[in-house]
Amino acid sequence: MKSIPGLTGFTFIPLLTESNGKPDPESGTKRDMAKAVKSGKAGSQNSNLLEHVSRLQEIDSDLEYVQYLHSYFKNENILMDILHPHTFTNKERERYFNTVFANFPKKSLVFLDPDIGLEESKPSQRHLLFAEVKMIYDHLDAGSVMMIYQHFPRKVHEDYIQQRCSQLSELTGSSLLTITDNEIIFFLCAKNPGMQERLETTLESYANSYPALNSRTCG
Repeated sequence: MKSIPGLTGFTFIPLLTESNGKPDPESGTKRDMAKAVKSGKAGSQNSNLLEHVSRLQEIDSDLEYVQYLHSYFKNENILMDILHPHTFTNKERERYFNTVFANFPKKSLVFLDPDIGLEESKPSQRHLLFAEVKMIYDHLDAGSVMMIYQHFPRKVHEDYIQQRCSQLSELTGSSLLTITDNEIIFFLCAKNPGMQERLETTLESYANSYPALNSRTCG
């Protein structure tokens, strides 16, 4: 974000689902962090970020997790807004997004964070529906960027990226940008061509800083 001065804030739409239980205390947070550094994962060169990520992995409460994120971005002098940090369910989808749209930001990086990612053939509350992506995109102003989290399914990654980029491009009418570490992928787009170009340059520069990352423009 700091590399794109036109963005004045970060908007987090968490789509928090009910917890499936507390994390395993033997999950090995320190080991995971060491592995991330060794493999060149995103952010692994930022010691301050690594410290905060380690703390986040120890938090079990969704509310505390969100509050900690807010505190981190505030310390980084980034204005963060968390829209609707409450439990997300299939039944409450319409009301959830109506609440989001009632406070929709401008000139912001709008990050949609479903548990898994975009809808499949039988989507659950852990998926983001294409209709919701379309609504979010339609609410974007020319100075904003939409960013979507996706965990890679058990499919050939290249084929999956092409499929999703094609679907999202048809949905939004925009070219899609991606950045991935081959475990998760982020899809990004903007309405303004100038913003899209700055975003593409920023992602490429960031990916070049980390061996595990790859960025591209779809289409």
